[in-house]
Formats: sequence, structure tokens, C-alpha cells
Amino acid sequence: MTLPYLTDDCIYYILQHLQNDCSTLFKCLLVNRFWCRSTIPLLYANPFANITEKKYSITLTLIFCFNKAEILQLKNQLGFSQINNINIDKEHNPLFEYPKYLENYDSNLIIIVIYRWFAKYYFWILGHQKIYHDIIPIFHQSILRQSRNIKRLDILLYLLYKESFKNFNFQNFTSNLTKLNSLSLNFYLKGTVNKEIEQEFLRNIANICTNSRKLIIKLPQIRRPPFQHHDTSNNLINTTTTLEKLCTIIQVQNKLKMFKIWRCNSLLNNILLSLEFQKHSLVRVEFTLCDFSNVSLKRFNDLYNLKYLKFIFCKGILLYQCEGLNFSSFKLKELSFIRDYWNVNVTSLMIKYLGVSLQSLFVENPIISLIENISTYCPNLIFLKIRIYLHVDLSVIQLFKNLRTRLLSITISYNVDKFFINLANNIPINIREISIYIYSRIPNKFLKFKEFLENCHNSFEMINLNQIIGLELLKIVLNYIERSNNSLKVLGMKLDKKLNDEELKLLNRIKAKEVKIVEFSESNYYRS
Repeated sequence: MTLPYLTDDCIYYILQHLQNDCSTLFKCLLVNRFWCRSTIPLLYANPFANITEKKYSITLTLIFCFNKAEILQLKNQLGFSQINNINIDKEHNPLFEYPKYLENYDSNLIIIVIYRWFAKYYFWILGHQKIYHDIIPIFHQSILRQSRNIKRLDILLYLLYKESFKNFNFQNFTSNLTKLNSLSLNFYLKGTVNKEIEQEFLRNIANICTNSRKLIIKLPQIRRPPFQHHDTSNNLINTTTTLEKLCTIIQVQNKLKMFKIWRCNSLLNNILLSLEFQKHSLVRVEFTLCDFSNVSLKRFNDLYNLKYLKFIFCKGILLYQCEGLNFSSFKLKELSFIRDYWNVNVTSLMIKYLGVSLQSLFVENPIISLIENISTYCPNLIFLKIRIYLHVDLSVIQLFKNLRTRLLSITISYNVDKFFINLANNIPINIREISIYIYSRIPNKFLKFKEFLENCHNSFEMINLNQIIGLELLKIVLNYIERSNNSLKVLGMKLDKKLNDEELKLLNRIKAKEVKIVEFSESNYYRS
């Protein structure tokens, strides 16, 4: 009788299906040589993700892949040649060139893993500064030298200024980035800046890496000297050539879909001009800690494929600037305003001009004009998320009855008296799913949930509460289900508690009414 035989293609597909299951893949290594050769690229595509202390030993594997120059650099920095009783002077021939399989290069993750391994065994000899500034850059240089398959590059540019990169061949490295589809440039700088190295790196990136779908630029944090009030925005990258290189990198991408930028101030007009080169493909744009003073919002109007727009900790937009959005060509699906430092009337006016196509909206600390504009100008809204961390006038809550959304999520960290009874009395019947997150510092959290559930309408299909499951809550929910003729289909609660017999009985009664019990989670509540 012939034993069943799996073709190589079948084995490869099986292994690909297991690519996120490292423990099983390690077992697959031991089947035979073919399985081993097929498994290694999957294991080392993203070896620094979800890493535990047990896996810090990847540091030793990387050392075995060093060339002679890197071994010499490491030995000089350590001051000794024995690591865990292994002589690093001796030539090691690993079975595979492990770094060449790396697809996800994340500077921060690599730093964490290597730092913790050295700190565990040699911190008392080397200390923090030595590990962080002298040893870790050698590993980055070695990994980048050997990598051939990087698809996602997230790099801290200050690493390029270290001694270990002095003779690094950036042209050879960037020539290996033809598969790159996600690029993150972090200009967080520490120590002496070598502008020549920076320019060479950015020039090669602009020349070779033209197929990124996702581009993130994190500009350096500004620390102004006392009494300095003139504009020093982005003073660490204010050379014309650096700005030109960043704009060129944006412009030359073939089909850029997502763009994020941090801490952009006086350069923002130039950046927005460059984004116009991506108007055919750009779908998502996010601004964090950006200053829009004297920036023309008309530059957004030509981005006709834009669907998602987010402002986080931004400032500088005045009411007159919003007029530039009045004739926008794009139809946004999702718009978010998070901790921005402008008048809330600015947010209201932007919603007026951009609201007609919105399906998802995130706003904070609502005022009357904001809720009125959401009700009037957002006819297609499906999901509305409201965060409250300042005082809110209760007259605003009365306007909720005009909202046309189906899903409502409320996060509240400010104790607004009589908020929940007003919410319950004014929430419209078209809102069928609700999520409420009350911060723990607000007193009598359970009573507020009780007040809401006893007074709201009877047509909710999903209720999601960040309240620990318990007897009283289950009683209230059961009363709501019976009052609502079993309209409720999903109930979210915090389930991290062992239930007693009485609580289990009530829970089973709720389940018997075909209500699905899930763990409270805002992240799973709505996905556009």
C-alpha cells in the first residue's frame, strides 16, 4: 500500500497557513530538510513581533550572522570575546542567513529585544548607555546589510549617525528595498547629526523606494529655549535639501494609499503640495501634533480619493481656513478629531463641509453647534464616537434625539451630573447599538449604567458596557430584555470574574433569550 504523499506546493501552503503560529512552525523545522528550508523564511519574516523573554536568544543567532568587521566592532565595545560561554572570535557558520528573510524591520522592536538580552546578562558590566548607544547600532547595521526581503521599514534615523554606520554602503542597502510597501522615517534625533549620511540615505530612498503604499514621517520634537518665541519649527531638519528629499519621497511613490505625519509645522504647506502628486491613490491621511497656522486647507480639495482623515493633538486652524473645504472633491467615509487645540466651532464647520458622505465620526466635548451640524449635515452617518473629558452642558444632550446614526459610542471621564438620565431620555430609536465606557475615577459607575438601562428605549440590538459582570447588572439587563421583547442580540461586559451559582443562573436565562455574551471591547465595536 502506497503512503499518501503531499506535494511540495501543498506543504508550502500548509506552512503559510501557520505563519503566525511560531510554536507549531518550530516543530515543523524538525520534520525533514525540505520542511526546514520552507519554514525558516516564515519564522524569520517578522521574528521580533510578540516576542517573549524566552525568545531573546535571537540576539545570539544574529551575532552568529555577523561578518568579521562586525565581530571586531562588538568585541571592542564589549571588552571581552566570550558571550554565554561562546567564543565570538571563533568563526560560526549558521545553517541559514537568517537576516535575509526579514520582511518587517522595526527599529524599536529590535532595540527592545537586543537591549533586554544584554541587560539580562551583562548590564552590571556594560550599563545602559553602552548597550543602547554602542552595541545595539552594530546589530542594526548587520541586519540592514544582510536584508533582502524587507517589505516594511520603520527606522530611527539617529541610528545612522553611529560609528558602526561610518562605512555603511547605503546604496547597496537601499537597492535591496525594491519590495518595500511600507516606510516609516522617524527623525527623533539624539547626539551629533551627520547631515551627509542623512542626505545620502534619503536620496537613495527617493531613488529606489517608489512602491510604498504606506508612508509615515515623524519629525523631531521641538524644544524651545526659554523666552524664545519665534518659529523654530522643525529646526533639526530645516535644511532645504532635507525638505526637498522628504517631498520627493512623497511625490515619487507610485500608488501611495496611506500617509501619516507627526510634528509638522512650517513645512506643512510643502507637504500638502507634495500630496497632490498622490491624488489618484491617496485614501487615508493622519496628522499628529501638527500646526496648521497659515496653511491653506484648499490643498485637500484635489485629493479626490480621500476617504479617511484624522487630526490628533493638532492646532492652528481658524474658522476662515475651513472655507477652503467648501468645494472639496473627495467624499470622506471617516473623520476624527482627537485632542485638538482649536475652537470646537472649527470642528463644527469642518463637519458642515465634509459631513454629507461620512459614515464614521469621532468628536470630543460636544457643544450645541457641533451636534446640530452632525444632525443636519451627516445624513449617512453609521457610527458616532463621542469622548467627554470636560464639562458638557446638558442642553447639548437634548439634541441627541436628532442624531441619525445607528451606532453610538460614548467615552466619559468627566463626572457630568444627570448625564445618563438625560442621555437615556434623548437617545433616538434609530440608534440600535450603543457602547458606553465610564472611567473608573467617576463615582457610582454601576448606578449610572442602571439609570441608563432603566430609562432608555427598548430597541437596542447591542449594548456594550465597561462594567464587571455581576448579579445586579445581570438583573438589570434581564429586566431590559424582557421589557424590550427580546430585541437585544449582543451584550458586552467585562467578564474577568468567576460567577457564583445565582449569577450563572441569571446569565443562562439571558443566553436562553438568544443574547450573545461578549467581552467588552471598544476596538471590536465598529470597523469601517
